[in-house]
Amino acid sequence: MSRFPIWFTIAIGVAALFFLAVPFGPGTSTGARAFFSILMGAFITGGASVILSFVRDIAGLFRRREAKPQPIAPRGPPPELSPARKTAVRKVVAVLAEQGVFAPEVPDAALFFPGVAEMDESVKPDTILHALGELGYYHPGTDIARFSGNLAMLESKAEQLPDYLREQVADLERLARGALQIADLVIEAEWPPADRIMPTRIAMTVNGAPLAIAYDGDVKYASTHIQHALSLRLDAAGGGRRFAWLWTDQGAWISGLPDGAVEAMNGALKLTPQSRCCWAWVSDEEPMAAGQPMQGGEGS
Repeated sequence: MSRFPIWFTIAIGVAALFFLAVPFGPGTSTGARAFFSILMGAFITGGASVILSFVRDIAGLFRRREAKPQPIAPRGPPPELSPARKTAVRKVVAVLAEQGVFAPEVPDAALFFPGVAEMDESVKPDTILHALGELGYYHPGTDIARFSGNLAMLESKAEQLPDYLREQVADLERLARGALQIADLVIEAEWPPADRIMPTRIAMTVNGAPLAIAYDGDVKYASTHIQHALSLRLDAAGGGRRFAWLWTDQGAWISGLPDGAVEAMNGALKLTPQSRCCWAWVSDEEPMAAGQPMQGGEGS
């Protein structure tokens, strides 16, 4: 029920009290006294209503602040994965593990089941590597570093800040496991560039020999000249370890793998260049500068 009748009754009472108790000037007519009394009654009563409402709001705010927080509803059960897809996950994980993609430990394939279940796609290496980044969500407390010591992500859509270029070099040195000794790294990249094209000049010493890299990249898209140049140096080191990568929508997963690993994984999983994803040796592919047009095809 509305509180209007209550406040209306109070307003009439205040107006009557004002009419009887307040002395008006001589000559003030009864009508004028009644008019001003009603006006003041409404004004005083309305002000009191606003103040009371404000006080109630403040009191409610303090009550809510003092109330105990409601417990967060527990996360529901992880999504189920069909038996056929579980088998596919186990196979892909086993193939990657056999070639040394996971390090220092090989994860239990069952860890990937919830993440893969969320993806409506056939199970391939890109599915597993994507799910690797979500292990902490489905299995809180899981240390992904236990399994990703031989992996690095080259993000395809990221600002090419000099610090990020240094991170790319550091990732490759780590993946080389001592086969690349990098020193005297100098990066010259105008930041921010005048336009999208970012001239990039890099100098370093690799295994005692100088290496210079120069390309005109895009300010927000990855180029692959660093990866290609260091892959050639790793091949030349002759340790039987090479850089391989697997491109996805997010970028390229890079790993340091033994000779023959790329061919073995692609053969076991029936991956070809026409597949959604396919492993390749970095040094076997031409380097790409994101700021330069692709050779051949449309736009050449």
